[in-house]
Amino acid sequence: MQSNSLLYNVNFGGQEALAHGYKAGLLTQAKDYSTLVQCNTPEDMKLHLSNTIYGNFLQNEPSPITPAVIVQKATEKLVDDFNNMRFNAVEPLTTFLDFITFEYMINNVLKLITAVRTNKDALDILHKCHPLGTFPSFKALVAAKTVKDMYETILVDAPIGHYFTKTDQRDFDDYSTDYLRALLQKNYLEDFYDYVCDLGGVTAEVMCEMLEFEADRQVLTITRQSVRVDSLPKDERKRLYPAFGDLADVHDQLADADDENQIKQIIKPHVKYYDLMNNVSKVTPYETLMKKEHVRLCKKLFDQQFNFGPFYAFVKLREQEISNLHWIAECINQERYKRINEYTSIY
Repeated sequence: MQSNSLLYNVNFGGQEALAHGYKAGLLTQAKDYSTLVQCNTPEDMKLHLSNTIYGNFLQNEPSPITPAVIVQKATEKLVDDFNNMRFNAVEPLTTFLDFITFEYMINNVLKLITAVRTNKDALDILHKCHPLGTFPSFKALVAAKTVKDMYETILVDAPIGHYFTKTDQRDFDDYSTDYLRALLQKNYLEDFYDYVCDLGGVTAEVMCEMLEFEADRQVLTITRQSVRVDSLPKDERKRLYPAFGDLADVHDQLADADDENQIKQIIKPHVKYYDLMNNVSKVTPYETLMKKEHVRLCKKLFDQQFNFGPFYAFVKLREQEISNLHWIAECINQERYKRINEYTSIY
């Protein structure tokens, strides 16, 4: 598919150029973050952001500007940019872009499942759902009175329905939402990985590396949480491990690990993850190190042309950027200036 660069440019060149253009508009440490962390109020942030790719995205918002509003409007900007890339997309790019949205759909459905389980009004949760994760029958889910009803509704029309059919009904009855999230994420990652492998070419080369990291991150995160909290039986751990990744050869051993020292010894041949685990500290938590590695790999997806990696990278890097803006705005609002630089820099 991608061996012919001329054909690729005809079919996908315009959309890829958009992705690279959006990448050029990402906030940078020297030009943007260094100024944002010195703002005294979110209003000051609004003034600086008006000179970036965000433009006047807050111009119609009444004062005082809140962190939640910044996140909401920045997310709307992300959705608009994503839809611009999606406009006039043809296969197989259309399906690739669909895969990017599936992860958001899963998270949205899980929010509604949590609402039903805790007897909260699902309508109140709708506004907290990510706009990239909606689908035609999504709003109908709020009418469900039980998780079983919701489960059956999902299976009718939802684009992510097949991820739910791979689970047992008991999973929805007996397990926590975090367990369901891990199980559905595993199904999603395996499906996405198979898809990019079938695409072949440069897309398979760069995206397989990216998704293998995501699989490994899930394996390590689940294992660490299990040995620290002891809330997940060992025989259930491996069920949540995606069946691919650099750590696939030690899944059995990790599923049987009892503490973090054992985890480190098991992954010692995998130098990247071994070094990462050894660098975990109170100053630099595990989650922060994983975010930094994720950002590094996303930036790497822009290095080669004629592939779909930049589309994935743009969405993930913009999401991280929105998270950074949220963190800075909250620190300013709460006057927690000593922690304001604890965001994950991108460029």
